[in-house]
Formats: sequence, C-alpha cells, structure tokens
Amino acid sequence: MRNRLLLALLFIPCLLSAQNGYYFFTESDISQIRSAAKTEWGKSIIESLKDTVEARREYPLTVPLLEGGHIHDYFCPEHKVRFSFDWNKPEAHYCSQCKHYWTGNKRYDWAWVNVAHTHNYSYLRNCMYLYLATGERVYAEYIRNMMLDYASKYLTYLEHDTARKVGPWGGKMFGQSLDESAWASDACRAYMVAKSIMTPEEIKEIEKGYLIPCSQLLLKRRGTANWQVWHNSGLIALGVALQDDNIINTALNDPECGYHAQKERYVYKDGWWGEGSPTYHYYPLHAIILSADAVRCRNINLYNEKLYKMLAAPAAGAYADLYFPAHNDGWYGESLIAQVSLYEIAYQRYNNDPFFMNVLQQCYRYTSRTAAEALENCIEIPQIRSIPSWPSVHFENTGYAVLRSDARTVVIKYGPHGGGHGHPDKLSISVHNGDKEIVSDMGTCAYGVPAFTKWYRKTLSHSTLSVDAKDQRESTGKLLSFKARKNGGEVLAEAPEAYPGVRMNRKLVLKKDKLTDIYTALSDNEHLYDYVLILTEKPVFGQAGESINLNDSPAYSYIKDAVIRKQSSPISCKVGNASLVIHMPDKQEFEVIIGEAPGIPPGNGSVLTKYDSPFCYPLIIRIKDKNFKIRTEWKF
Repeated sequence: MRNRLLLALLFIPCLLSAQNGYYFFTESDISQIRSAAKTEWGKSIIESLKDTVEARREYPLTVPLLEGGHIHDYFCPEHKVRFSFDWNKPEAHYCSQCKHYWTGNKRYDWAWVNVAHTHNYSYLRNCMYLYLATGERVYAEYIRNMMLDYASKYLTYLEHDTARKVGPWGGKMFGQSLDESAWASDACRAYMVAKSIMTPEEIKEIEKGYLIPCSQLLLKRRGTANWQVWHNSGLIALGVALQDDNIINTALNDPECGYHAQKERYVYKDGWWGEGSPTYHYYPLHAIILSADAVRCRNINLYNEKLYKMLAAPAAGAYADLYFPAHNDGWYGESLIAQVSLYEIAYQRYNNDPFFMNVLQQCYRYTSRTAAEALENCIEIPQIRSIPSWPSVHFENTGYAVLRSDARTVVIKYGPHGGGHGHPDKLSISVHNGDKEIVSDMGTCAYGVPAFTKWYRKTLSHSTLSVDAKDQRESTGKLLSFKARKNGGEVLAEAPEAYPGVRMNRKLVLKKDKLTDIYTALSDNEHLYDYVLILTEKPVFGQAGESINLNDSPAYSYIKDAVIRKQSSPISCKVGNASLVIHMPDKQEFEVIIGEAPGIPPGNGSVLTKYDSPFCYPLIIRIKDKNFKIRTEWKF
C-alpha cells in the first residue's frame, strides 16, 4: 500500500510535462503541497477537506438541468438574510428569521441553482487539493465524473441574464457571465489536475461540451472593471485547459479589455482598485492572482510591483481587529482574515516577503490555518500576540485617510465616487474603538432587497452632512492636509462639489483616546443642514425629548421611533463606553434627532456577533442657515 501511494505521489509531477507545458501547479507547488500535508496543521487541512467532500457526497451529485439565476435574489425580502440552502428543496427556501419556507417564486428557485453550482465548484476545488496532496485516484475520479456531467448539460443551457432574457452580460450556467467566468477559473484547474486519469474520449467530451463553448461565450463578453477581470481570469484558465495560446493572449493583451488594460485603467497608483471598497478590491484581486498563477506555465510573470501594492495597500488600511470599513457597495465584515489565503500565495510569490509574513501572523491571531492554499506555502508561521503597529496613513488616489492611536482607528472617505458601486458619502467617517465600530459605514445589503437603493445607498445612511434632505452628487473631494503622529494624527479634507453652492470641509484630530471632529459648510443661500453620525449603539442623553415623524424625503422614513431635542448649548451623550460632546458656535439653536434604522445588513460576516442590535441609531444635528459649523469631541 505504501509503495502504491509513493508511486502515485511521484507520478503527479510527471503529468505536468506530459501536458505540453500547460498546467496550473508547478512541480515545486506539488512538492510543497505534499510536504505541508505531512505537518500537523497540514493534516488538519486535509482531514477538513475530506470531511467536506464526504459531506457533499451525501447529497445528489447530478448537475442541475435548470439554468441558474442571481445570487442576490437568494435573500428573504422581509429580513434581508440569505436563505438556508437545502439540497433536497430546490423550490422551497428557508428563512432563519421568518422560520418558514418561501415558495412559488421563480427567482428564488433560479438563485438556488446558482448556489448549487457554487457548492459544486467548492467540491471540485477540494477534490483537486486532495488529489494533489494524497495522490488518491478517487478524488480525480470525482472531478472527472462531475466535469463529464457538466459537459453533458452545458450545451443544453440557454444564454440568459438575471431576468431570464438574452442580454449582453448573460451566462449559461448562471445569469451572469461574471459568475460563469469565476466558476471556470477554478473548475479548469481541477480538470487539469484530474486530466491524467481520463481517457481521450472523456477529455474530448469535456472539451466539446464545456471548455470550448464556455470560452466562446466569454470571448463575446467585452466589459470593464471587476467583470472583465473575471472574464479574463476565466479565459486564461480555459486557454490553459485547452492548450490554446490565442485565448490566453486575448485575455492578457486585448488593448481594450485585456488583463493589462484593466489593471492600467482601474488600479490606482496607491494600490487600491478604483471601485472604492475593500470588497470590490479583493474581488478582482482574487481573479488577478488566479490569472497570474495560471500563466506561469507560459513563462509569463505577472507578479510585479503593481500587484504587490494591490496586496499591501488594504492591509495597511485595516482596523486593529483586521476588519475594514464597508465603503461603497462593500459587504459588511470584509477582513484580512477572510482573505488570508491570498496572502499565503503572496508570501510565496514575493520571495518570503516580511510584510506578508506579518499579515499572516496577524490573521492567525484570530483564526486557524485552514485554507487549502496554505498547503502551497509549506512553512511554519510563528505566533504573535501583539496588535499590528501599522501607522496612520492616507491613500492619495483612492481618497481616504486612516488615523490610528494604539488600537483606535478613525477613517475619513473623500475620494472618487467609485463608479457604479459608489455611494454619495463624501467626508463620511467611521470610528473603531479597537474591538468594534462605534460610528459605522454599513456598506450594502443584497442588491435584490429594496433597502439597497432606498436606504443603504443614501447620503442619510452615512456619517457625513446631508443638505436639504437630498443625496450628494457624484463628485471627488480633496485632501488639504494630513499629519501622522505616534499617537494619532490629523487630517483635513474638502468636498466642494457634493452640493451645488455649498463648500464643505471636515477636520479630524486624533490624539490618544480623544477625537475632535470639526465639520464646516459655507453657502450664500440658506439650507437645511443635517449632520449625521451612524451609531452602532443607542446614545444615552441626560434629558428627555419629544417624538417626531421624519418625512423630509423617502430615506428619512427608514428612521423609526425618532425623538427630537432643541438645544442652544453643548449637548453630551454616552455611546456604549464612549462619550461625546457636541458644540455649535455662538449659542446657535439646533435640533438633536435620534432614531432607529436598518443597521449592519444581516448575514454580512461573522463580525455581526460583536453587535447587540440589528439596527443603527442615526444621530442628527439639524440647523437651517446659510452656514454650518459643528465641533464634536469624542473620548473612546
């Protein structure tokens, strides 16, 4: 038995050269995987992968006959939580909040198929790593059997978009070519790893039934931004699987849509992706890493300085607990911890870079080393206990600044809108006390939920200034000054074009446990100014208020149980363990409004366990005047 296993393990690297120089894993990669699988932490990963594969095999393995829909439709419309997936109930979808199944909605049924395809992708990927690590033929057979099933169904799927119509961005398996390309990016890797156990007839069947028609579909999809980056990743993977350099060259070098063109257009000099959120940074970055790994077999090195910056920049902008503010259409709960697998690869590809080692060490303070990609990085990672000592920093091109004092972090966002995923929130802030946010940017809920456009994408749901109960215009602010200090720092930014005729600026000064926030707006005309702080805990005031119904615009109707207080002197309150005092100049009369509104979107990350309530608590300071100036002093 031992000899047979040894022969199997020795045989895998030989397959690489037998495929005419087209492969996804080098001999060195496979050697690393096999060695890592013998370590204690590697054995744990292998056992977890085996358990996951066996758990999947307890349910039907037959590929769905129905085309898939849109993942954002797989959410309860009332509670905004994702349905609980059940292999045996493709037409009944359980909401953990409603405690019942939703039926009779085709969009939910189509979205179920989307989730089923995603589970199958994970199954293929897990089998791939198990075959590479153990040489056990059965895992290659699992890949072969499922790929043959997909090849028998793929040609029967009709091209369609998320509305079940023929559109320019539709897929076949999925309602979006975006999902189609992401699936292909990993399915092709699994196919190539298992290809050695397939007969010529089986290879031909998979090529004709899936690989070729999928490549033809994606070659027709000429988009931009994260969509095209994933299209290119899928095409590169398909090109390697089909041993077709023409496909690879198109994906890399097309002057309008190719890999290089997209990176040149959308990656800022400071390393951030141009759509302006951590979620929409890591999403294309994942595709870029897959592309860079795939073309190594063609002697093409894409691991350059720009890709290094894409990996390093977000790490430099994280909170002390390694989570991120959920800027723009970012899903709440995005973190370095969730992306640790990318840094396992980055550490290898960038010659054991010490910064990436520090990122790995920080991540493994919070989570176990369970990612399959860790098998490719066969090193021991020394444990550390200290929080990251990264300094205050600003990202000039992306347009946000991070002030740090020990574990405390304050972020201001002032830069470009962020394209189709941008929010109207110039000069908005987030405040993190080292454990959790106390002033939050909530990001977004699922795109199919009404509150997505009616609340989460409104200026009112962000900690900035709203003028005349309207949303800010799409605009770009400007950094006026930034100073980093050992125990904090200060930043001054302006947004002169967010509202016509209103010039706004905001100054933040963080020193040890104190934050001073000065917000100014100047105009020649009178306006209704609402300075908003989106609090994660209900503030406690010393004096009572009166109930009020807010109907200034539709977005205000999302704020319930509102209470108003009228003031002409500084007002203070407690927010959890933090305290704040709000000052207006010259005893100017102002209104203080507090209410309850939809908070951090449910289901958006395990970080939600840190928060006691599914609501946020907008604190609004309101005046009607030509000019506005407020000073808020925090201690936290």
